Amino acid sequence: MKVMAMCPQCILDQTKQGKQPRFNPIVGELDDNGTIHVTCDRKHYGVVLYNSRRYEVLVKSAARAFLDGYTNEVVAVMSSALERAYEFYIRVSCRAKDLAQERVDAAWKSVAAQSERQFGAFQFLYLQDNQLPFTLDPLVTEVRNKVVHRGKIVREAEALNFAEKVFSAIRHLDDTLQSKFADHVKAEAEREIKVQEDNIPAGIEHVTLSAKTVNVDTSKNEVIGTVTRFIEHVAAIHQSRERGFPD
Repeated sequence: MKVMAMCPQCILDQTKQGKQPRFNPIVGELDDNGTIHVTCDRKHYGVVLYNSRRYEVLVKSAARAFLDGYTNEVVAVMSSALERAYEFYIRVSCRAKDLAQERVDAAWKSVAAQSERQFGAFQFLYLQDNQLPFTLDPLVTEVRNKVVHRGKIVREAEALNFAEKVFSAIRHLDDTLQSKFADHVKAEAEREIKVQEDNIPAGIEHVTLSAKTVNVDTSKNEVIGTVTRFIEHVAAIHQSRERGFPD
């Protein structure tokens, strides 16, 4: 997956020279570990640790697919994003309950390939934390199953409606975690970055990149908050492309 990043070696060189590092965007390739591999025009190779949850990365991927007209991919990728949001909730909730990381990892291995069991684990942790079961619009499951299992071709409006419902569910989980377990959310994110760092080969320069899609008040040129709708992700990517930046 192609994403916008920067060259760690160039930033390090500028810092050593006493200069304020400049963000010169270049296209990198994001791998499954959340690491962006970059090679700049000076032939420096480095890696950028992408400090973003997997479901956030998938939402942006689905937004690109929507912008490019791949409606079925929107449904498939947003479905995966929701499942990864369930996983993140599970890991944060278990952390908040002082369960050892190695035990959580061992338990996860037994359900890693079974999405229904993952949802079951999530549902009961959510119930314990919130005293209410998690509810999802039935249309999400209906459309997802028709696309994934029956090969249904969805039109643009249906794909957007699906994506907005899923994005709303993900935002709800984000808000719930932040309101109940903010410190544990931060700790789990730091654990993910540490796992990425441990996989970097010796001698390879790296930096960490945090990326959020935000809304801007153009009259004041001020950030007024992160996006609240899926279509705003799509609009941000469209604007980025118009300005000549990679996605």
